Amino acid sequence: MGLDDIKDDLMGRAQDIKSRLVQEFDEVNDSDMDEAGDDPDRIIDKVSEKTGKPREEVEQRVREVASH
Repeated sequence: MGLDDIKDDLMGRAQDIKSRLVQEFDEVNDSDMDEAGDDPDRIIDKVSEKTGKPREEVEQRVREVASH
């Protein structure tokens, strides 16, 4: 399952998903998510950058958040 599989979910529920990511990752704030926009790649890159976690790990977590 790649990033393309969650793009539709992210695009349709971006605000909800970004809010949940801000709650989950202390290093990420609303301004970071606003800066990332609704682009899944930018959201994942921003969370990875701010947390220091590997992109693949962040992508997996975003996928999990998007599926709920």
